Amino acid sequence: MGSTPDRAPSAAPGLRPRDHPSGQAICLDATGTLIETSESVGEVYHRVALAHGVDLPAWRLDDAFRRVILRAPPRGLAGNSRLERRQHEMDWWSERVRQTFQATDSTARFDDFAAFASALFDTYRDPTAWRIRDGVARTLATLRRREFRLALVSNFDHRLLEILEAFDLFHLFCLIEIPSEHGWAKPDPALFESVAERLEQPIEALWYVGDDAPETLAAIARLGVRVVDLRRLGRLDALLEVPELR
Repeated sequence: MGSTPDRAPSAAPGLRPRDHPSGQAICLDATGTLIETSESVGEVYHRVALAHGVDLPAWRLDDAFRRVILRAPPRGLAGNSRLERRQHEMDWWSERVRQTFQATDSTARFDDFAAFASALFDTYRDPTAWRIRDGVARTLATLRRREFRLALVSNFDHRLLEILEAFDLFHLFCLIEIPSEHGWAKPDPALFESVAERLEQPIEALWYVGDDAPETLAAIARLGVRVVDLRRLGRLDALLEVPELR
């Protein structure tokens, strides 16, 4: 269904397999589109925090996280190199975690917050923290058989590469773009211009499928990309019935 990338997943963003289909290109989001967390964020935060001496209700942590993440700036964009941007991703998450606990209970104190934040970051590096959404494997395999080039365009951080490899999805993509690679995040026009160039397609020939915020999808559509809102499809395998993609 695809070929093995030229390098290991840790060096994967922007990489193409040696052999790939030569048809149209479909860009897909990752979290909420291909994969989702196997537990609520609140449950995971509660469990890891408890191991570090802080006990707060999972539902309150979940609610606080959702409020914090809505106000958060883009991740992984600062720095002049991939290494610097990856460090910024970790710092970005650490700050979101701090804000989440502050919003839940401003009196909560960790003996070693840095150790807790690092443990929490690594928890979401583990594939068991995630699961593949219904219909994903079938959809990707079918699109490859139909000779579509598949690109992953996500605003998630570098942990995504290991997760994709663990789920045997990594090799299905001709291109993987995350913010720490080039410092771009959706819906930056430079990101989609780069994707189109790398996939050797005009930007108007690109499709984008995701559950991003409506304003993000609208901004991508204004670039000339054909956008499919996953929320309207319900399941990813409904994409296979879109007439232009059959």
